[in-house]
Amino acid sequence: MALTGDQTLTLHALEEAMWRAETRFDHAFMERILDPLFVEIGYSGRRWTRAETLDLDPMDIDVRLPLEDFAAVEVVPGVAQVTYRSTPDHGVRGAALRSSLWVLTDAWRIRFHQATPTPT
Repeated sequence: MALTGDQTLTLHALEEAMWRAETRFDHAFMERILDPLFVEIGYSGRRWTRAETLDLDPMDIDVRLPLEDFAAVEVVPGVAQVTYRSTPDHGVRGAALRSSLWVLTDAWRIRFHQATPTPT
């Protein structure tokens, strides 16, 4: 079964919320959307746990929104893979190809995220 249009829009909004300081550093919001088993492999190759992600200090987020080349597909019922490109507006860090796995329980929760640096 494919994702509905509404599910795709929801996943797109949730991914973009991760790039907005007002939601990314809202502890209650992040508690709700990070799956208990969340793990991230960041742009630098560092592995981040859920606890480390929740403990991040607020900072400026430099990314062009809307996210570029956004796509969402259902992998199996209740699990979606989201892919997109993140491009900074003015920072020194370059673009990255990104992939997230979202699990649908009572709501969509992000289980895994990975960033891979790309030249453009």
